[in-house]
Amino acid sequence: MSDFADALDNLIPVLGNIAVGKAREELEGLSQDATDPTKALILSLVSDAVGELGEQGLKVARKEINKLLRGESPKLDWASPRTASDAVAMLQNAEREKKRLARQAIKKAGHILGMFGSIFFKAAVSGALAK
Repeated sequence: MSDFADALDNLIPVLGNIAVGKAREELEGLSQDATDPTKALILSLVSDAVGELGEQGLKVARKEINKLLRGESPKLDWASPRTASDAVAMLQNAEREKKRLARQAIKKAGHILGMFGSIFFKAAVSGALAK
């Protein structure tokens, strides 16, 4: 069992079995997404934004990632220089499939952030990307 699953099991009295099960599914999906380079990059960008800007970071990241996907110049001053550079290189002229994967990752990040809040989200993304 993963560290996240163990932590979630300890939350059963607080959250209830259904919430813990849903949380486990989301975190397992996050780990799977981290193995896809496009989704991992999006999760890194969102994680940087949430780390710098708190809960509103998701909205900022979504706006700037969508600029990248349209071929426009984004403002990524909240992201690490390496992540920002990688994002521009990968997404600005991305083909349709990479754009679809990026949009899926943004949607999942929003869902997970809404479930757990920014502190747990950032920890979950860091853990998923480290694997």
